[in-house]
Amino acid sequence: MRTLFGADGRKAGEARWPVRGRVLGMVVTSAGVLLAAMAGCLAPSPGVGPAQTGPVTPWPRPIPARVAPDGPDDVFVMTLGEVSTPLANATYDPQQDRLVRADGTTIERYYADTLGVPFFTPVDKSVFAVPPSGWCSWYYYYQEITPAEVLANAKWIARHLKPFGARYVQIDDGWQGVGHGMGENRDWTTIDARFRELGMDGLAAEIRKLGLEAGLWLAPHGQSNEEVARSSNAFLWKPDGTSASSTWEGTYLVDASVPQGLDYLGDLFRRLRGWGYTYFKIDGQPIVLDEYVTKAEHLAGSLHADKEPATRSPLIYRESLRAVRGAIGPESYLLGCWGIPLAGVGIMNGSRTGGDVVPGYAGFIVAANAIQRWNFLHNIAWYCDPDVFMVRPPLTEGLARAWVTAQGLTGQALLTSDRLPDLPPSRIEMLRRIYPAVDIRPLDLFNPGDSLKPLWDLKVAHLGRTYDVVGVFNFTDREHAVRHVCWAALGLDPEQKYHVYDFWQGTYLGAWDHGVFVEVPPSDVRVLTLVPAADQPVLISTSRHITQGWVDLESLESDSADGRAILRGTSRVIAGDPYVVTIGLPPGEPAQSVSARVEPCSAVKYCTLAHHGCATLSLRSDETRDVKWELRFRPEPAYQFPAEGPGSVSVAATGLGSAEITWQTPYLEHVAFRVSVDDRVLGYAFHPRAVLAALRPGASYRVNVEAVWYDGSSVADKGGQVEYAHEAKERVYLADVRPEVIEQDWGALRTDHSVDGNRLSVGGQAFERGLGTHANSRLVYGVHGGFRRFAALVGLDDEAKPGAPVRACFEVWGDGRKLWESGPVATGEPARPVSVDISGVERLELRVRSLEEIIDYLHADWLDARVLMSESELPAQP
Repeated sequence: MRTLFGADGRKAGEARWPVRGRVLGMVVTSAGVLLAAMAGCLAPSPGVGPAQTGPVTPWPRPIPARVAPDGPDDVFVMTLGEVSTPLANATYDPQQDRLVRADGTTIERYYADTLGVPFFTPVDKSVFAVPPSGWCSWYYYYQEITPAEVLANAKWIARHLKPFGARYVQIDDGWQGVGHGMGENRDWTTIDARFRELGMDGLAAEIRKLGLEAGLWLAPHGQSNEEVARSSNAFLWKPDGTSASSTWEGTYLVDASVPQGLDYLGDLFRRLRGWGYTYFKIDGQPIVLDEYVTKAEHLAGSLHADKEPATRSPLIYRESLRAVRGAIGPESYLLGCWGIPLAGVGIMNGSRTGGDVVPGYAGFIVAANAIQRWNFLHNIAWYCDPDVFMVRPPLTEGLARAWVTAQGLTGQALLTSDRLPDLPPSRIEMLRRIYPAVDIRPLDLFNPGDSLKPLWDLKVAHLGRTYDVVGVFNFTDREHAVRHVCWAALGLDPEQKYHVYDFWQGTYLGAWDHGVFVEVPPSDVRVLTLVPAADQPVLISTSRHITQGWVDLESLESDSADGRAILRGTSRVIAGDPYVVTIGLPPGEPAQSVSARVEPCSAVKYCTLAHHGCATLSLRSDETRDVKWELRFRPEPAYQFPAEGPGSVSVAATGLGSAEITWQTPYLEHVAFRVSVDDRVLGYAFHPRAVLAALRPGASYRVNVEAVWYDGSSVADKGGQVEYAHEAKERVYLADVRPEVIEQDWGALRTDHSVDGNRLSVGGQAFERGLGTHANSRLVYGVHGGFRRFAALVGLDDEAKPGAPVRACFEVWGDGRKLWESGPVATGEPARPVSVDISGVERLELRVRSLEEIIDYLHADWLDARVLMSESELPAQP
């Protein structure tokens, strides 16, 4: 027998299941020896004070914006603070929902209409100034969670992560009902036997005693308990008395068109809130919206009955959310889940924006796609939640580092889902460097599509500092990648020298102009901090948080006395956490010795070290406190090594317009290699590899590589030089080329297969080569003016078998101009030939758009898609 819960949540139904370490502190060269000694083994942080999230800028206010760039774009851009950048080509006013482009063009209702957020209102930051940070039980325990395990993780968080900003402990599926999910355990009036003794209210009380907040998962619009559904008069029924809706959400669905449905939701959440929970993750929300459309005939109430089902559904749904919000109050966090329930904007604090992740590479890619694709909503319409992140082994160090970096640089909701007491020290260190989520907002106010960009650029303005923190990603899982971090592409002055600092490695890389080339292992990331060099010492980095100063640096000023530069600051230092301040010295000038003063001197251990081009101050305090520090610099003779030129240089084509440069590393000491093409500096490489892009097929280039010292001031007498003619193939199949942009409304682009992964087949004929996509889609290829013709066959794949034919239109675009369109193409029709003149075209776009109200079954194929150097080859015939 099932037993309904009481007010304390202590009664339960039947029991079903048995209860079943170098990385401490950011190390800068030899300072690492000191820090390791200071840190010792992992220990709890004693005497902790309140965690800081850093400043929160005024909101709502007009903000800089970048709308979709016209040319190739590998950069995904965020801002923190009052940032100004030439990458911004518009200003957005969230109060008016108005975007004004740099040319004066005004777009009203930009989010509501252009971006498709019909109920847009600026996110309310009055209670939740930043997104939540904490822990979720699901992706380790799934439905096997127990109160003991919840508290084991909560106690660990209180001891090791609370000082760094972790606040929430969210209990996922498994606390409720009977059964194992998929609709059968959606009884929120029954508590699982494992939670009987302590009770759900007792569990929340234990979490609150630790100074943390308790959260719950549920799918509240569903029910699996027939007694509850029938007695409440709050659910959808058919005329014959059976359930009108049985889905993943539950066997029965709340009818929010009747007062009883809204009362049911209000009573449910008042009870949960009364137990002491202040964070609610409500799942399956798009199901609810869809069911209110498809089951509209069974809605028993008159609420918004004058509207068509597609219009009525979101209005009724919003009434259900208002009932929930009224019960939990504004001080509780409400998170939508499953898909992107945009109808919840203005009522929900945040929402999941991606599918479920898994602990591994595939899960990371799902999360990264969700972060990038929906970031335009984050901290503007609501707080985005790309699902949890995980760092536990057997994830590699690199994959764990990439995952936390993707979260940390975007500021989206930050919940880990590991068994935290099991984590090794290196993974704990990663967590501590990204907690808490801070007030990061997108610059890119557009949907960038599904092609993951390799450069994630966080632009920061704080205490007079302007700097970039750039995540340089390798999203592949097999091969090393060389990335060109180009100053101009980041909106930086290419002639300006920037101090370059590797945050995760704790390594100063020098001061360089134009850009750098970075080698990244598979499924890994390098995080580079770029700070303009000056004729005086400048602060480059602090080790507390990936934003490098935002959450910990409270004051900063520069001065001089007796011919010595002075830098003063105040930092919030967490008890027991090694804290490093890294200073960039003026490039091309004498070296600097450094001395320090720290207050309170007697309670803080510290030391300073000077290096080539930088200096460090290392601090450790036994209590969380504000530490005042002052650094004084004195010029000293600089050492420079006469760098030796590299060995032979070679260049090999890697794509339509790309090539890789390699060279022999010199035997003698060097710091970097300056890479130039036709006397134009591209940047500096730290390994003997660099990449070239935007090459024209058949064109020749003069490539030069020179060895340099830390700031480029000591150039070898002789560099390595080679003349390179970029290979011009007569025919290139696009299945062999990585698109610059992939936008696709369903599924993922497949090469030489359909979108479902099957053999390409149109009109009953099979094809070996081609691109399998889905309407609506847009694929962009850089062809760099080197080809004369695009040829292909187009059609809708035979794997899609709708009850009646559906139609799409195929289009070919070049440099923003439509060159060809197919007209309506229906399922079951034979493939149609395409032959388009693309002479002089730099960027080739292949588009497919639906000619139906929905996109179902529109599996679109570009068959034998290829670019040609001459007119000699006619398009293949079906």
